[in-house]
Amino acid sequence: MIVDDLTLEKCLGKGAFGEVYLTTKKGDNTKKYATKKFERAEIENGEAMKYLRNEIVILQFLRHPNIVRYEEVKKTKKHFYIVMEFCNGGELSKALEKYIEINGHPFTEEIVQHFMRQIIDAFKFMHERKIIHRDVKLDNILLSYDNEKDKENFDLMKAKVKIIDFGFACKVSKTGLQYTALGSPINMDPLILRKLNPGSTRKQRQLGYTQKADIWSIGTICYEMLIGKSAFDAEDMEDLCNKIEDGSYKIPTNMSHEVISFLNGMLQYDPNIRLSAEQLSRHAFLTKDVKEFKPLNLKKVDKKISGKNININIKKNATIWSIFNNEDEEKLTKIDGNEFIKPIDEKEEIEFENAKKKKDAMKSSLVQLPSQGIPENKEEKVSTMTAEEQANMSKQFGQSSSGI
Repeated sequence: MIVDDLTLEKCLGKGAFGEVYLTTKKGDNTKKYATKKFERAEIENGEAMKYLRNEIVILQFLRHPNIVRYEEVKKTKKHFYIVMEFCNGGELSKALEKYIEINGHPFTEEIVQHFMRQIIDAFKFMHERKIIHRDVKLDNILLSYDNEKDKENFDLMKAKVKIIDFGFACKVSKTGLQYTALGSPINMDPLILRKLNPGSTRKQRQLGYTQKADIWSIGTICYEMLIGKSAFDAEDMEDLCNKIEDGSYKIPTNMSHEVISFLNGMLQYDPNIRLSAEQLSRHAFLTKDVKEFKPLNLKKVDKKISGKNININIKKNATIWSIFNNEDEEKLTKIDGNEFIKPIDEKEEIEFENAKKKKDAMKSSLVQLPSQGIPENKEEKVSTMTAEEQANMSKQFGQSSSGI
């Protein structure tokens, strides 16, 4: 299919509202792009149009090496086309499946560290600009290789991470709170998931959430990369809600202290205690060489060991096993008998203690879920959306077109 200077070569995948095509531009067949094609008749008067505008508006201003790059948007009488950077490594979820098939086990801590450094850096960038993604999952992270040889060799340590699918993303409100529950339940912040739990009170469903919702979701995908399955593997929605409300997950005792600390900093039920992207960027799991990682001191967690696993409680022991790399690791401060946190500066320590005091008084909350081929070889009359049209789209959506 020819669309102006674009040639849509083959379908890479299909979604609820359209398809994604491998694309080249006239005059340069070597550079590849990915083009999302949407049927205007199917989306213009519904929620899908809101999410399309969302993606265009937000991606225009998020320029980061680990966020998929937006190129342009074109329209015809029947379609919208969003042209973006092409990522030749496919979905991270598929890479994990392939790795397990080849090696018989999930990613190593070294590979997870390689990916998490990039993911955390992208979300630190996003959160500093007051953007919340709201649909973090392995399917929404692509891999990209600089050359085909690294891709053919499946050299994951050469792969670059690219965050995609910003349809549910938004700029946080002045209060810092959002109220619409979006995303994939298996990766959803427990406070948002309670919206879907019939046992939740009306008040719990009406309260808001913050950017820390992304952090919980990042924790779930980190766990999945390390263990090969969800931290809260469930048969259905009710089972999922119950397992998270029970408040614990298991992790093997042969994992390093650093990785368990890193996971525990993200998978905290109370978002006030959950680490931020900025704090995670300073965590020893990301800053140290994996060869320096230490085994967990099992004597300090003997009451939590069940067989070959450690039971981590996301509620009752809501303190963080944080190890920041800016101090002597041996100088650990004991908290609550069996949890450890690295001494940090006085201001952060006061904030941490205040968060702990709020924990018992805080009630969990949340909110609502909205409903959510090879092309013919012919040309369509097409026009590239002008700057004014894109600005109007931004305005209609309630976003500033001046940057975020």
